[in-house]
Amino acid sequence: MGTSLQTMATEADSALIEHTILAREITADAERNPALHGAAYRSSFSQLALGIDMQHQSEAFVQQLGSGYTLPYAGVDTYLRLSPRTAVWGSASYTTGTQKEVRWNSTSDYELLQPYVLADSLGGDTHRERYAFSGGYATTVGSWLAGAEMLFRAEQEYRDYDPRMRGVVTDLTIRLGAGRQLNSYLLGAAFECNIYRQTNSVTFYSEEGVIPEYQMTGLGTEYSRFSGDKRSLYYDGGGVALLLSATPADHNGMYADLMLGEHRYQRKLAEYNSMPLTTLYSEQAALTLGWRNSQWALFAHADYTKRSGDEQIGGTSDARYFPTIGTLTMYKHQLLDAYLGAFYTQGSLSMMLRGGYQSSNEKYVYPERQLNYSRAYGELKAQWIKATSRQLSLTVNTRAAYEGQLTHKIYMPYANMKSSFIEMVNHTYRYAKANYTHFGANVRSDYHWSNSPYGAFAKLGVDLTLCSVGEHQTTLQGAIGITF
Repeated sequence: MGTSLQTMATEADSALIEHTILAREITADAERNPALHGAAYRSSFSQLALGIDMQHQSEAFVQQLGSGYTLPYAGVDTYLRLSPRTAVWGSASYTTGTQKEVRWNSTSDYELLQPYVLADSLGGDTHRERYAFSGGYATTVGSWLAGAEMLFRAEQEYRDYDPRMRGVVTDLTIRLGAGRQLNSYLLGAAFECNIYRQTNSVTFYSEEGVIPEYQMTGLGTEYSRFSGDKRSLYYDGGGVALLLSATPADHNGMYADLMLGEHRYQRKLAEYNSMPLTTLYSEQAALTLGWRNSQWALFAHADYTKRSGDEQIGGTSDARYFPTIGTLTMYKHQLLDAYLGAFYTQGSLSMMLRGGYQSSNEKYVYPERQLNYSRAYGELKAQWIKATSRQLSLTVNTRAAYEGQLTHKIYMPYANMKSSFIEMVNHTYRYAKANYTHFGANVRSDYHWSNSPYGAFAKLGVDLTLCSVGEHQTTLQGAIGITF
């Protein structure tokens, strides 16, 4: 699902909000610091949009995420320069729609919480609603920049036929940041705190009976003691992150961004006095180093994530209370994404080239299971901006990418696995070891009324992914709106 409406305007042309997608990718990490984000633009601008995102997969690449979606949305973004020293910004959006053919997942936010989800082999379409709000403030105090930002998301996902899953999510993030110019560099530091909660349940109304709901623990394993009829749970979690950056004040020279984060999410059984079942730990480190000037940039980026999971061992039940008598670390997953890139802009044309390496090493300790793969990839993006008249302008973005497998391995105790779990694991491996080719393009047209701060825009985009196993994915995006 596209997050939509989160890119901002350049200082030179603040009305054309999406006209710096490529250039802003270079500074995106640093601008998570609200102090630096507040100083990034000289002009005020706002955008109101209505749009729709649609995706269709000929077969679900990831069964737990479904085979596509149809998600209309409405949203507004604004950035107000109150004075040369102070700025405020904010956004609000509403998204609703349908996620198609979700299987082996009855929990919202699968990518965040996996593998610790409630799941069944039947699944079906789910309905989704999301409300998202954000607001920030930044100012200059003497030689210091200071800023704060809050982001909030409320979401529910549900199914109105058996198995009737329902997940209700609240997700709050607060950022505090500071910056100061030292010699020819702007140094920044920010602290981020996140609080997350989800209530999750599955019910059955059919007289024909129920099917088991599994408490999944990774790579086709389940917590069998509490699977079956235990269908009500919740997640508590969150974490912190530290953001450091160094950027040349005149936009010419070396720059660096560092992010360190740690999050954890605990799954608890609601019907057994909030008995903890599992705890997921996620540790992340990301580093970007580069050199830039007004026309081009060279950069390197590495992102490493270590995920591990504990399973709590419950003691003997006493009046629906299960004491925790031990903890075992059974699930481990390491992910790496590293790439080298170059950016160049000349007149109305900008281009970005990246080449990189990805690896995923997933393991369940006992009985031992592994699913590993690594791949190399390359990506080329281009952006062309043309003012066809004093009122009308056109922006065209294109993308081509290829992901090719280098290594892949699976190790499973198939003789001791349920047939449905074997099918699920083999499906995951089939797409994990595949090659992918991506093509995409989007066009946006902006019209500005003479002697008026108001404008209108329309945008249309399409992306096609071809998979080496003979399947494909098509994504369509469309939006209309006003700028002011």
